[in-house]
Amino acid sequence: MARFQTVGDLINRVAVSIGLNKTTDPFASADPAFIQLCTLATEAGQDLVQENDWQQLQRTHKFTTAIGDSGLYDLPEDFAYMIDQTGWQQGTPGAAYPLLGPASAQWWSYLEASQLYTVTIYAWFRIAEGKLQLWPQPPAPDIPIAYKYISRAWVLDGNSPPTAPVYKDSVTQSSDTPLYEPILFLKKLKLAFLQAKGFDTTKAEDEFRVALEAWAGKDVSAPVLSLNGNRNFGQPFLSNANVPETGFGN
Repeated sequence: MARFQTVGDLINRVAVSIGLNKTTDPFASADPAFIQLCTLATEAGQDLVQENDWQQLQRTHKFTTAIGDSGLYDLPEDFAYMIDQTGWQQGTPGAAYPLLGPASAQWWSYLEASQLYTVTIYAWFRIAEGKLQLWPQPPAPDIPIAYKYISRAWVLDGNSPPTAPVYKDSVTQSSDTPLYEPILFLKKLKLAFLQAKGFDTTKAEDEFRVALEAWAGKDVSAPVLSLNGNRNFGQPFLSNANVPETGFGN
């Protein structure tokens, strides 16, 4: 994980920036400032989960409907929120259908009252009662469902082996590694510390917002924009599907 830094290193960097001396192990320190920094590190990381669809936190959940299902399905234990427009009824090529929704409470009430969609091949969904809920109910059996979500487990446990990494949602030791760009996490933690102390945070907040905007924009690759009006620029397999790659002169 060379791209990232341990939370111990990050806390020490913040400490130096606010005029403190480094310590060997921030989580073992009796200094009130380090105790507060260690506590705020978890708060800062949990706040950052909701700031962007961070690619390091993106996960895929899959399940298959079965006879007797109620239409309510457990969410993953580390579920934070679903990424928009990633839910699909998976099938053979040409037979995949998007999940419709999320349905509002008003629309769900309409579906239940009208029964118009009990025979459709398209399924509606919503998050309700802490679960994923599908309509029609009961759903047809043997339908593979998949969706992407953001995990709340933003920390790589420092004691987990490289071959079997363990992720969690709080930092508890200096060897834990936040799965954020180090400078972004540093700016967030410094801001949180200054706020907790009641200091002026104008500069720190500006620095954090600049870092957040920059790294949220760089987190995933952006599509290449075409100047010739071709909306499929960069995806020739769509725009040239019926054009042979060779033999133009024959």
